[in-house]
Amino acid sequence: MQFSMAALLAYASSSATAGKYCDAATGVCYSEVSASNATYRVAIPNVNAAPFDILLQIVAPKSVGWAGIAWGGHMAENPLTLGWANGKESTVVSSRWATGHTMPGPYQGASYEVLKGSGSNDTHWTLTTLCHGCSQWKTDNGTVVQGLDPAATAPINVAFALSAKAPTQPANNASAIGFHSAKGPLKLDLAAAKTDLFDEYVQALM
Repeated sequence: MQFSMAALLAYASSSATAGKYCDAATGVCYSEVSASNATYRVAIPNVNAAPFDILLQIVAPKSVGWAGIAWGGHMAENPLTLGWANGKESTVVSSRWATGHTMPGPYQGASYEVLKGSGSNDTHWTLTTLCHGCSQWKTDNGTVVQGLDPAATAPINVAFALSAKAPTQPANNASAIGFHSAKGPLKLDLAAAKTDLFDEYVQALM
């Protein structure tokens, strides 16, 4: 897949800061935050409570084997969204859940659609995906409902992790993955991610 020069420049100029990013090709605008050379972009509908769908875009250099976001701000007991390159052109999304500091297994509580803008070239890979089930989840054996607060006026706490080692079976979204080589907190601005055009954005990316 080929990427526009504008997209490459936008990626190259990103740093470990938060901001707003609008894709000139699709018109989709995201709240954006970068860490350890990977960039995470989110758009959500203009709602005041979970559950809601999330548009997520992850952009990373080819030196990153996989990268992901933990929606609850920590590794255990919250949805984990992972992405990685599969060959020279495509990318994969993987839904995971960890019960502790162990290899996260598949998570059936969230489902995904891989959208336009996903792909890989000689320098980096991009995953653009729609998540159903990332904004709200149950912990403590399904007894406690937790989730994201779209009404928050201050950035919320999520977390990232990535690894220089690619999954053992890149075409398999349930592939074993290597231990992360970088991880940490992210401040995600959901107020900036909100849009009245969410449904139009989704349609434009289908």
